[in-house]
Amino acid sequence: MQQQDNKKKKKSSGSMPGGRLIFVIVAAVVVLVLGWQVYSAFSVTYETTPAVQVTVNDSIMAEGWFFRDEIPVTGSTGESVKHIVYSGERVQQDAALAVVYSDEDALALSQQIDPLENRITLLDTALSSAADGSDAAKLDQMIILSLQQMAEQAKNGSGSALSNASSSLRTLALRREAGNADTAAITAERDALIQERDSLNAQLAGHTTQLTAPCSGYFSEIVDGYEEILTLDALSDLTIDRFHELTSTQVSTNEDAWGKMIQGFSWYLVSEISAEDASRFSEGQSLRVNFTQASMETPVTVYSVLKERNSDTALLVLEGTEFNSEMVSMRQQPIEIILATYTGLRVPKEAVSVQETTDSDGVTTSTTGVFILSGSFQKFKTINKLYEADDYYVVEQSATDVNMLVEQDQIIVSGKNLQNNMVVKK
Repeated sequence: MQQQDNKKKKKSSGSMPGGRLIFVIVAAVVVLVLGWQVYSAFSVTYETTPAVQVTVNDSIMAEGWFFRDEIPVTGSTGESVKHIVYSGERVQQDAALAVVYSDEDALALSQQIDPLENRITLLDTALSSAADGSDAAKLDQMIILSLQQMAEQAKNGSGSALSNASSSLRTLALRREAGNADTAAITAERDALIQERDSLNAQLAGHTTQLTAPCSGYFSEIVDGYEEILTLDALSDLTIDRFHELTSTQVSTNEDAWGKMIQGFSWYLVSEISAEDASRFSEGQSLRVNFTQASMETPVTVYSVLKERNSDTALLVLEGTEFNSEMVSMRQQPIEIILATYTGLRVPKEAVSVQETTDSDGVTTSTTGVFILSGSFQKFKTINKLYEADDYYVVEQSATDVNMLVEQDQIIVSGKNLQNNMVVKK
């Protein structure tokens, strides 16, 4: 009997009541959860991105059509034509644009005359320079200036101006070396060249015709058939339907058209844009247009905004005054209409937060900014938004305010328990 009681006692001492077991399990779970939270608080993995400076345009993409007053220049279009001016150059009425030769033989004679004329001019310069003893240092400065002018003319595509500048440079170089020249030999060579030139000119008599400018304006070698369609007169009663009709017209070029003259000092660029975008423009507004295919920008002003009732689109007419060899050759171009340009720091939208502070008077102030990672600290930096894109802001960059975001600050894009001046355990 006693042995049975002992067995019961041993069995009872080796087991745990069910309620106590549940309590132990719950306590263990609580400890694990608290431990994980503490670990997470001090072992946060942050995703950061540097604050970098960017420049962005507030702009609208569109298709632009040039409307201008243009007069085709007709004449021979064969190989027997020699240009005197080039696309983008301004000329006066009746000024010579090109010389037309009756045949290939006449053109060949002309090509022999040009180098003779150049050589004669250089020799005349050499003779006059040898006599006046020009200052070498002054000539060196003039040569440098001439080189700078040639670089600018090459950039602007001014063909005849570049040709004239190169001739001027050759003349300056010859003047620089004229002090050691043999004037007797130069005079003899010059006289022989003049005699040869005069003989060739006599053979050309009656075999040339000049093409002249029918008006003052800018010359273009490109003729596209829209010269008498997309005119300034067409702007006066332009509607959306009329614009569609004009720009869809099937055109053909005059086979005798050798080029064209663009009258006036302005051109007009017409684009169809959404009615919503059109509300951002007003007459006289200053803008810039980027011709994306040509990688060229030019200033423009809003000439008019043509809106129609119940229409989802409108016509924007821009006026420009800048002419160059590319501009006068354009008709239809993809364009970027730039309303404003912003330079600042790029901030991802998901990094932006609003912090609220309440002063002693109970007044609550909201401040927009971002948290940055500075060494072992989280810091809150304020931002002033300049421009909003799809997934980021361009914000003001300050060089003096330490509380504002500066370039190369490490912006925290994602992280937990973000607090100002909080120590971070990495």
